Amino acid sequence: MGNTGEETQALHGQNDQPLPIGVFALFTPDEAMPKDRGLYVKRRGIVILAGLLVVVGAWGVAQSPQFVENVYAQGVSPLLTRGLSAATGFLATSVAELLMLLAGLWVLLPALYAFYNIARRRRRMLNALACGTLRGLMLASVTVALFYLFWGVNYARAPLVQRLDWTEHSAQPKDAEAQREELQALCEALVQAANDSYLAAFSSKDIGRPSAPLTDDASLDAGIDEGLDRAAEDLKLDEAFRHSHGRAKPVALSSLMSRFQIAGFYSPWTGEANFNMEQPGHQLPLSIAHEKCHQRGVTSEDEANFLGFAACVRADDPYVRYAGYLFAQRQLLGELLALDGEAAGELVAQRLPGVQRDVDTAREFWLRHEGALAEASHAVNDAYLKTNGVQAGVRSYGASAQLLVVYARKQGGIVPSGKVPGH
Repeated sequence: MGNTGEETQALHGQNDQPLPIGVFALFTPDEAMPKDRGLYVKRRGIVILAGLLVVVGAWGVAQSPQFVENVYAQGVSPLLTRGLSAATGFLATSVAELLMLLAGLWVLLPALYAFYNIARRRRRMLNALACGTLRGLMLASVTVALFYLFWGVNYARAPLVQRLDWTEHSAQPKDAEAQREELQALCEALVQAANDSYLAAFSSKDIGRPSAPLTDDASLDAGIDEGLDRAAEDLKLDEAFRHSHGRAKPVALSSLMSRFQIAGFYSPWTGEANFNMEQPGHQLPLSIAHEKCHQRGVTSEDEANFLGFAACVRADDPYVRYAGYLFAQRQLLGELLALDGEAAGELVAQRLPGVQRDVDTAREFWLRHEGALAEASHAVNDAYLKTNGVQAGVRSYGASAQLLVVYARKQGGIVPSGKVPGH
């Protein structure tokens, strides 16, 4: 039985009254509708293809670690990153945060408008899907291409232990007892160093509240940069690492970062180190130093943790040194706990009350923000790291414990020598 005139008119979208969302909103006639958009396949295809070519080129370059180190890591990447940092550094706010918001709106608003027109029978679903797919592919290709062009190829660099020629110190003791004794000695030194730094910062064993940096953000940032410069000199790091790339920036949407359990992030597209303002105060210096290491070309999370520690413990500010020692202490105590829970417990008991208060505060803060968003964040980060060749994924953050041990063997101890102010 054929359609009546009214049915035909409604089916082709010529009736002024919109049809309800349902079957007719999903399956539309072949003829173009008034709000259909051009696909611009050629223009968008060129952009997508160009992005793919950059990614393929980056993959090709990454097959030669020597080329990556000598040309990309020491020349191309730092030059581009410093340029980006200079361009965005004059703003106190995070340009990366603004770009993410704009990118989200660029995707969301057209999608909502397209859905509205589909519901009103003014646009075909197939046209909206085709346009949205091409727009999405174009955004993704440009984003990924710029990521690898500016910074991402650094993932192909040789590990820090090899770059610093520390491989002879990296072998684990075959004797479990020797390993336990080594860890216990390092933890003892770190517990004492954290206690001493807390006392130097506050002239008290417990200030009665969670601690926080003693200076403003600008002074804290400058002090961490000085620590990074000293670490670069002491550890004989590459020349590219020795150049400052601009200050770290607080994120306005730090409450959202907390829900995702993110302490900080580096934006290769803007050259900015960004940090979560809400995190416990004693974790802030290490988080900033960690992101600044990424800013200086360090991709591995364990290396950024370790070099962040090396910078913090070389700072003039005793509170920044305290933050570094407490971070390392907690990492190595976790390793000792697996071998000797009693010894680890005895060392924990030696913490000053104020130090223990900070540890409890941090644990409670991050536990409070556990949930589906945090799990999703960890899953995405894990996939991202594995995609870039970090087989351990998010577990690589904890791998800095081994770097701390190797460093201690190389230096003859975990606490730097008298070169460091305040020691």
